[in-house]
Amino acid sequence: MGNFLNLLCRWALLLLLTILGSNRMVYAQDSTGKKAVDSLPFPLKDRRSDGIAEPNRNPFDLKDPANLKRTVEYDPVTRQYFIVEKIGNKYYRSPTYMTFEEYLRYSAKQQEEEYFRKRSNVLSDLNRKNIKPKLRYSDNFFNRIFGVGKVDIRPQGNVDIIAGYQGQNIKNPTLPERARKNGGFDFDMNANLSVLGSVGSKLKLPISYNTQANFDFENQLKLDYTGESDEIIKRIEAGNISFSTKGSLIPGAQSLFGIKTQLQFGKLFVTGVLANQRAQRQSMGLIGGAASTNFEFKANDYEENRHFLLSQLFRKHYNKAMGSLPAVNSLVNILRIEVWVTNRTGVTTETRDIVGLADLGEKNPYNYPVTPGPDSLPSNSINGLYQALVSDPSSRRSAQVTTKLASLGLKPVQDFEKTFARKLGQNDFYFNPQVGFISLNQPLQSDEVLGVAYQYNYNGKILQVGEFSQDIPPDTTAIIAGNPKVLFLKLLKATQHANARAG
Repeated sequence: MGNFLNLLCRWALLLLLTILGSNRMVYAQDSTGKKAVDSLPFPLKDRRSDGIAEPNRNPFDLKDPANLKRTVEYDPVTRQYFIVEKIGNKYYRSPTYMTFEEYLRYSAKQQEEEYFRKRSNVLSDLNRKNIKPKLRYSDNFFNRIFGVGKVDIRPQGNVDIIAGYQGQNIKNPTLPERARKNGGFDFDMNANLSVLGSVGSKLKLPISYNTQANFDFENQLKLDYTGESDEIIKRIEAGNISFSTKGSLIPGAQSLFGIKTQLQFGKLFVTGVLANQRAQRQSMGLIGGAASTNFEFKANDYEENRHFLLSQLFRKHYNKAMGSLPAVNSLVNILRIEVWVTNRTGVTTETRDIVGLADLGEKNPYNYPVTPGPDSLPSNSINGLYQALVSDPSSRRSAQVTTKLASLGLKPVQDFEKTFARKLGQNDFYFNPQVGFISLNQPLQSDEVLGVAYQYNYNGKILQVGEFSQDIPPDTTAIIAGNPKVLFLKLLKATQHANARAG
């Protein structure tokens, strides 16, 4: 279709030049021996060579069609450049060639012309005069709306960006290889910007923004429009606004974000506000010299990821144990406990690989297919999960324990968690030995794992859930080989669950 349109344009141009031609006659010899007459004032001649050696400079002649492909191929044997013109897979003309020196002079000439063409365009753009509109007092539409003046925007402030990497490398052969190096990318950005802008004499734009502001009302985003004394619109405020009243019947409001309009119709003044209040109002009463404040909160607004029950048994008997306070109705007394959390602080002491099992010590496990025994007290032997793991020596190896758990039908995160953890000190948590819950001093993050091992006395019977660090000491040879022994603990919190099944 494109070739047809190109050919049609050529014929149309020839026809136009023929009609507008002068009396100049050009004779050409045809095959019959007769002289053909060409009356074009600017005759169109077909080139006999390639387009590089014989460029077409006639402005009335159209360019080559798009389907004509011209390529330059270099022959390293003869050191000649061949100019090939093809239409599809067929040659349009016989290939021509240029020597190495001829093609080098041709390329240098093309680059020189391109260079001076760019220099000429740059100089013409720089010498072009920009037209700046002059804002002055007149009875035009702009000055009637915004008043006399100009557009003045003055930004000021600073933006601080901190980017780096913080890490440490501990050359301790007793630690696993992945525990020796830890770190992370440190990026922080602080911005303190303010803009003093005005459009004419009526519109003001006081804007301030600080990322380190303690309160939201310190960041101001406002548009302030003030009308003249003879205009209906007295004032329009948008952004951070306030609404004050002269009487006490309708109280005012502060820390609003919206739009406020003040209008005047003769002697009538109207003030309208449509905004969202970003502050709360509280009242405090003084009775007998003491201040009392009423507040409300929901029962489920507790401290998340800090308080955990140790097993389903303690959860089931929690209300019974706490129902007769101050006396605790419980036959349980926890004797020892160890708490392990994911090591995010880079601590090198009291650290090792752990595996937290949600079904460890549970009579009715969720996913592990075993038949519960007659005993209902939490212990390692209440179901066959712990025995299935300790009976296989490969379960103690850090690199093979995940495969072993998967073969038992357990799923990561949902049924077990494997992580490199640190043991908490006695001052980092509190546990109730009779009710069976622990409370951490610091809440856990969503990607941290919590596992415990505890030993308790139930009506004179000593039972244990999980493994203590003294029960399974670390193997020095396995640590050096990069495959240390793991501890099996009771999982209380996984990485994607706010609480484990026991809590």
